[in-house]
Amino acid sequence: FFSKSYAPQVCAAHYGCRLGAMKRVLVGVGKALRDTGQAVERMGMRAQDNWIFQEKICRHRALMNLFDQRPKLRPSVFVAPNASLIGNVSVMDESSIWYGAVVRGDQSPVDIGGKSSIGDRSVVLSASVNPTGFAAKTSIGDWVTVGQGCVLRGCTVDNFAVVGDGCVIGEGALVETHGMLEAGSVLPAGGLVPRGEVHGGNPAAFVRKLEKDEIAAIEKKAEDVSMSAKKHADEFLAYSNTYQLREQLGTAAGKI
Repeated sequence: FFSKSYAPQVCAAHYGCRLGAMKRVLVGVGKALRDTGQAVERMGMRAQDNWIFQEKICRHRALMNLFDQRPKLRPSVFVAPNASLIGNVSVMDESSIWYGAVVRGDQSPVDIGGKSSIGDRSVVLSASVNPTGFAAKTSIGDWVTVGQGCVLRGCTVDNFAVVGDGCVIGEGALVETHGMLEAGSVLPAGGLVPRGEVHGGNPAAFVRKLEKDEIAAIEKKAEDVSMSAKKHADEFLAYSNTYQLREQLGTAAGKI
């Protein structure tokens, strides 16, 4: 019933589905084992009359897997302690995800280039469907500065672009190289900021052309943010120190 050229494609698709299902099963088994280990530890602590496990400790995770999808970061990336990278997210060299920011690749991939920054409390989301017909993934290029309190969903921001504070960019929208979106602007689904132009407003409309010195300043701004991120990264340990808090709580409990 199938042609000879079509049969290998069907087999490959079937194999991919089976492989994905197997990965999900392994992830589920791993989670069950971890939960079992925690339950056994709690039973042992109860037997020793040690109730420290009831203390509320923050469960926030800066990096969170979704089944077989996991964030991929270069070693030089700075992720603030209260930021979140979830699922199929890729971040390249010397980029930074600032305090309270969320990058969520649960429906499609989110790619962030090098020397780019996602500002405080900004949210970068993926989309399952792109109304423009292009790929639904969210793509942020190199030397891109995304300001504070922005929302980007299923869009593309090319290299050396600037997104001002409080901007909203909808699905399928495109900010081209050296494009700039003014603070508080809304770029609707399928919208466009052409190369070397400044757009602003709700919905965003053409404001003016960028000057040569402004174009040169975009890369410098991205470099400055990258240097600032390195200073912040130096203040944090490579590993969590929650175990120290646990020991302190245990010592305090023994004194009561």
